[in-house]
Amino acid sequence: METRILKGRPVAAEIREEVSMRSKALRNRGVVPTLSIVQVGDDSASEIYSSSIRKAGDKHGVNVVLSALSKESSAMDVAERIAALGADPSVHGIIVLEPLPHGIPSDVLEGIPPAKDVDGATVRNLGLLVAGRSSYAPCTAQAVVEMLVRSGIEISGRHVVIVGRSPVVGRPLANMLLRKADNANATVTVCHTGTRDLSAHTRAADILVAAMGVPEAIRGDMLADGVVIVDVGVNRIDDPSSERGYRVVGDVAFDEALSVAAAITPVPGGVGTLTTSLLLLNTVDAAMRDDIKAP
Repeated sequence: METRILKGRPVAAEIREEVSMRSKALRNRGVVPTLSIVQVGDDSASEIYSSSIRKAGDKHGVNVVLSALSKESSAMDVAERIAALGADPSVHGIIVLEPLPHGIPSDVLEGIPPAKDVDGATVRNLGLLVAGRSSYAPCTAQAVVEMLVRSGIEISGRHVVIVGRSPVVGRPLANMLLRKADNANATVTVCHTGTRDLSAHTRAADILVAAMGVPEAIRGDMLADGVVIVDVGVNRIDDPSSERGYRVVGDVAFDEALSVAAAITPVPGGVGTLTTSLLLLNTVDAAMRDDIKAP
């Protein structure tokens, strides 16, 4: 059996084409889809991520605005900035880059209005997911669903095993897949560090989502023949043969999985390539909803 490699770039390109078409239609009606990025301090990784979002936005018709605050800012300063953006009708999406400086709790994110929380960062949007209502999910969890659906992989009625229960992937993804809706309606098992006999669960999966953050923790003998694997893990491991001294691997031992899996996402080059595209897509969706509400 030849394993199908589910690469992220073709799926990301498809999503970005949708972003371009929808943003063009909005602009033709005088609406400029706008995403505001709140960055506190000068964390280098945040700056790189912010820059990549702005470049993608420029290319596909989404206005991405950086709302920068100094690292000396207080929690009140951040909360007030979020409140101002939330009240601004020209802003359709808001994200707050993490990590936040010491002394600023992540609770400040709760000030983002659910309708503008395009990266599903607030507990209110997570609660809406649990209730089965429409809401924005964290883009990484959303990327898993988009990768499966846009790759033509059936989800309904399948047994999906998720290894990892984080609020960014495992928990929201489980609730997304449980919904009685198109592209969902799966039977879902969530495993974690307290799960006994993990292999028994992973071998029972039709679709396995690995989101543990542990390099190559899922080995080939833990997989059933014909399983579809979505590997969310991004881990650095030492590799003296590499110029950088390390290489990036997923949570699944890729080479071992190739002998049994029907399909698998690579790391790098898998679901991680979709997140920025989905952030822009959600922003355009938020702008379209606002446009529909407008008198």
